[in-house]
Amino acid sequence: MRKPIILFLLFVSIVSAGAVTLSDSAKVSLLTCGPGSELYAKFGHSAIRISDPANHLDISFNYGYFDYNTPGFYYKFVNGETDYQLGVTETSEFILEYQLRQINMWEQVLNLKQSEKQALFDALVENYKPEHRFYRYNFVFDNCATRPRDMIIGAIKGKITFDKNLEKKKETFQQLIDLYTVDSPAILFGIHLILGAPKDNVATFQQTMFLPERLMRAAATARIQRDSAIVPLVSSSSQLVTVQGKDIKPAFNYIPWICVLLLLVTLWICSKDKRNRKLSIWFDAILFGIGGAAGFIIFYLTSFSVHPLVSSNWNVVWLNPLLLFFAFTVCFRQTRKFAFYLQFLFLACEVFMLAALFLLPQNFVIAEILLIIVLALRSIMYLRLKGEYFRGVVITDGKAKKK
Repeated sequence: MRKPIILFLLFVSIVSAGAVTLSDSAKVSLLTCGPGSELYAKFGHSAIRISDPANHLDISFNYGYFDYNTPGFYYKFVNGETDYQLGVTETSEFILEYQLRQINMWEQVLNLKQSEKQALFDALVENYKPEHRFYRYNFVFDNCATRPRDMIIGAIKGKITFDKNLEKKKETFQQLIDLYTVDSPAILFGIHLILGAPKDNVATFQQTMFLPERLMRAAATARIQRDSAIVPLVSSSSQLVTVQGKDIKPAFNYIPWICVLLLLVTLWICSKDKRNRKLSIWFDAILFGIGGAAGFIIFYLTSFSVHPLVSSNWNVVWLNPLLLFFAFTVCFRQTRKFAFYLQFLFLACEVFMLAALFLLPQNFVIAEILLIIVLALRSIMYLRLKGEYFRGVVITDGKAKKK
């Protein structure tokens, strides 16, 4: 979940030289970094630390490297086809980076046998080879937290069990994501718009570990069963970087209030249009244009992207690219009749959404519902006034008459 800074020459020489045997004093740790302010860092980060003073080795492996300069990076990112890679840094530099960024970092020393430490280190070295280090990043199912987890579990010769109370907790993917975005209402609302029905599926206990802090919490309660012996996975814990006041606190959610204000403005414009028997075309062009632009993004993601959780998005029913097409056609007299027929389709979609709101396999926030109502009001007003115009009806003294 972070951009590469440097790959130091020491580790390159280690890989080139072949296998390195860790000493008995070697320690293997899970490093967990708290959430940052940048969008890509909002959910935290994980790494595996290998510390072996006898071999003058203290390095951290993490699966969060990506390169903005990769050809077609943004196109691939939108499509969910971004390749991340395993990177290695000296632990001192890794810690310094998070100190400078004012982000908390915790260390959990793992209670591994010498053979397990060596197996994990060898696997990481092998994974760092150029032909193996790249992987197809998946925000939920294959990321910088799930990779270290799987590498650690793969090296342990025994059965790992977790606290049953943690395993019993039921949370959806959306609820888990909300925990880290409640301090950014705009980001929170945007995520609600682009994620589809799968976001409301309950995540399994293993799946919750896509969040680094959830992986840390799970590791703290984990036990390793080797034959008849049961030992904790974590032998000791410490905080390497401490920053006060970095807890995520819910910010005032202004998005619903903006939508309420938009609804009031829409009601006022509808009242004015009805009184004047004339549509505010400029308002419809802006409203449906913005909606169509958002709809294009949603449609593209749900139809073509392989990002997790964006498929089967019911928001595309009321927020789709056709709204953008309407915004263009409504601006020209020659195409307004076509725009009139488009509004029949829009109103049908909006009524369907409002009627089926609590029956669909996807939860909607109040801001989404308010926006559906806003669009429905303008659809009704457009059909009413343009219907009178196309039928040649004029209103005189409150009475409808043919032209």
